[in-house]
Amino acid sequence: MTDIQKILAMRKSFETVKKRQKENITKIPDLQERLKRLRAVREECVGNSDIIKKSIENLENNGFKVKFAEDSRKAIDIVLKEIGSTKIVVKSKSNITREVNLTKELEKREINVVETDIGDRLIQLLGEEPSHPTGPASHLSLDYIVSSLNEKFEIELERDPLAIIEFLLKDIKRYIGIAEVGITGANAITAEGSVILLHNEGNVFETILRPKKWIVLVGIDKFYPSVEDALNAAKIQTFYATGAIIPSFIEVVSGVSKTADIEKKLYEGIHNPKEVTVILVDNKRSYLMKNGFKELFYCIGCGNCVINCPSYKAFGSKFKGGRFALFSALYGGESDLRLCLSCGRCKKNCPLGLDIPKMIRKAREGNELYNFVMSHVKWLVRSAYLETIAFYEMLKSWYV
Repeated sequence: MTDIQKILAMRKSFETVKKRQKENITKIPDLQERLKRLRAVREECVGNSDIIKKSIENLENNGFKVKFAEDSRKAIDIVLKEIGSTKIVVKSKSNITREVNLTKELEKREINVVETDIGDRLIQLLGEEPSHPTGPASHLSLDYIVSSLNEKFEIELERDPLAIIEFLLKDIKRYIGIAEVGITGANAITAEGSVILLHNEGNVFETILRPKKWIVLVGIDKFYPSVEDALNAAKIQTFYATGAIIPSFIEVVSGVSKTADIEKKLYEGIHNPKEVTVILVDNKRSYLMKNGFKELFYCIGCGNCVINCPSYKAFGSKFKGGRFALFSALYGGESDLRLCLSCGRCKKNCPLGLDIPKMIRKAREGNELYNFVMSHVKWLVRSAYLETIAFYEMLKSWYV
């Protein structure tokens, strides 16, 4: 599958999400009020040392072990120490683990890291890169997935999404059955000492209930003052990421398993998870917050800026779209900020109204007028080419 075909498939997937958003937006009648509340909470909490301190104190009171990693290397070192001699771990979808290159670093040490999310496991098996923070395989067509899996595993899957899912589930469950350690990210950490996770597939259940240990990696920008505020963010993130009004599952984990059924005395580690380690990752966040990019970390990771970014839909991975293009560039990625059109669609479609164009202008080099003109010229040429290819593919489908 060529890069052009992947971009066309991705654009089709994004239109599906946008259609679902339009269909469901009336089901959240207080959306604007929720957005205003969330923006105020993010402004209050991001970089707030008092809330972070209170959250850590309550996490530890609730039985979590809390570690701090100032950079990606330290985060990897802590994970390695926590998993010990374990050679197989399972994990759920997590942008922070991608950020610190967790899977690649663990595999260098001959540790098998198995994704439990269907989309993430698919791109892991096929050696692909994610195209969206919550829909990582949006750029892969059904035909490509079937042919690639059949060739890689010498099987004969039918051209049926359910057949693909069944195959991947069988593979995932085999590893879940033998893994003793699970690794996840977190959508939020609250001042009450709770960890919040969203998921639709149910794989997070399996990941956090491994018999030996559950490890949580989370950026220091994910703190909220209360569970209620975190749940408001969860609802908004879900709508803008998928078009649904609420995810299938929201986990609120406030400690290790415990019981007080015998004479009301408290005993921990009854069922799984018996041990949980939360790793708080800075990795340049504090520096960027203090140097003009604090607003970047208000982001809730919905990816709506990506879905609506015309440059991303033209150039794909060369410009990762909206906030994620900026984040990638600031962290040494390959995203070319000169491809930003300064059109403002990322800001317009961001639930929190993050001024990504302003931050991109601050981060990229060169004359702004030149960047503006050249980005539009490149986009026009690329878009015309893509439309020609799309038209050709449509004609070809009619005559096959």
